Amino acid sequence: MNSSEAARLVGRGLVLPREWWARQSLRARLTLLATALFSIAVITGAVLLLVLQRYALTRVLDQNAVQTARDIARQVRTGDVPKVVQPTTGGIAAVQVLDRNDSVLAASQGTDRTVSLLTPDQLAEVRGGNRIEFTSGDEGSSAPRYRAVARNVGSRTVVVLTDIYRVDDSLRILTRAALIGGPLAVLLMAAATYASVALALRPVAALRHGAADITAAGLAEQRLPVPRAQDEIHRLAVTLNAMLDRIDSATSRQRTFVGDAAHELRSPLASLRVQLEVGQRLGPEDDWTGLVDDVLVDVDRLDRLVEDLLSLARLDETGTLRREAVPLAELVTTVVGGYGQARVPVTVTTPVPSGDHPGPAVDGDPDALRRVVINLVNNAVRYAATAVDVDLVEAARSGRPGVRLGVQDDGPGIPVGERERVFDRFYRVQESRSRDTGGTGLGLPIVRDIVRNHGGRVRLTDRADGHPGLRAEVWLPLDGG
Repeated sequence: MNSSEAARLVGRGLVLPREWWARQSLRARLTLLATALFSIAVITGAVLLLVLQRYALTRVLDQNAVQTARDIARQVRTGDVPKVVQPTTGGIAAVQVLDRNDSVLAASQGTDRTVSLLTPDQLAEVRGGNRIEFTSGDEGSSAPRYRAVARNVGSRTVVVLTDIYRVDDSLRILTRAALIGGPLAVLLMAAATYASVALALRPVAALRHGAADITAAGLAEQRLPVPRAQDEIHRLAVTLNAMLDRIDSATSRQRTFVGDAAHELRSPLASLRVQLEVGQRLGPEDDWTGLVDDVLVDVDRLDRLVEDLLSLARLDETGTLRREAVPLAELVTTVVGGYGQARVPVTVTTPVPSGDHPGPAVDGDPDALRRVVINLVNNAVRYAATAVDVDLVEAARSGRPGVRLGVQDDGPGIPVGERERVFDRFYRVQESRSRDTGGTGLGLPIVRDIVRNHGGRVRLTDRADGHPGLRAEVWLPLDGG
């Protein structure tokens, strides 16, 4: 193995734990994380318990030793000290009364009366008020361990020793219990966490299986299972099902749109094919004028249909492309001015703009709003008998300032029951389904989508003057109002 391979392995060794963690299931990761935290808590608790237990037991021994030292010091102070002194509290291992030369003046039963139990250094330390622990015998042997306290009475010292083997035994028992019970508790915690996480993730597994079924069979009449518990997974399932409903609806509309578009494109293409086949049979001496005119009519219809389809596709994908203040009076006047050669006269009534009052302005896409006016005027011109009237006035709606654009004709109109359906794509009123008028069935749907993107509304009504015909009204909020 060369140095580059070794370096690569070392580098992978630094990444492997992270890769291994990423490969684990969510259940395993949650279990490992909970078990690790619980283990830390168990270890911390065990250490604190041992420390506190030792402190508590040692404090009891010290209190007993101090009390005995006080009682015997009182006897020493009165001069009534027997050769054999009796401890006045329990847990005392030995008592010695020493003079300044470290000679034993008195001792408890069974305690050496000739030699001090403490070394000179130890005596100096306890006479200074410290408490010490020591082993009687060689270090590391099984000799007993003591804790010593002292009380000075003039030139004499009362030394009291307590045996701390009980403290050590208690700590050993607790340590063994922690070493045995801690791992068992961690194992039980890991098993319980694994089972609990599996139970908690069961709705997620059901969502995954439901998604797999939908992927395999499609969205039709299939939705994700919604758990009964009113928790985050329940809300997630409801949200995902609502999203699937919208996707299903959008997919259905797309399929319908594609089918309708194919049907609408087939008609002018078939007409063009027939006319071109007729043209194939014409000779050079024949009159091609009528054929060319017919072909141009179909090409014009095809061009309008493709343009409308592209407009709808852009609206479906991006909505309104840009926003700026659009002076509607100027826009409407400009658009209507282009209908000077229309089959019927088109008149317009708008607020007169001035320097201080440029007229109502809409926050929107000028090209899209121009398309709204053009489509409405085209529709009116297509079906009008004698004239088309366009008006623009400021009109509030639900307390919001806005502007109302009206386009009316004196044509056959649309039955009330059909006025909402004409906003569906490719829909035509029965009386006008003949394509001689040149309509694509997309003009009004384009108007509706653009107006909705601008926060407005569009509707079809009867003429306000009671004459036959149709009036299209568009309401738009003013400049973001």
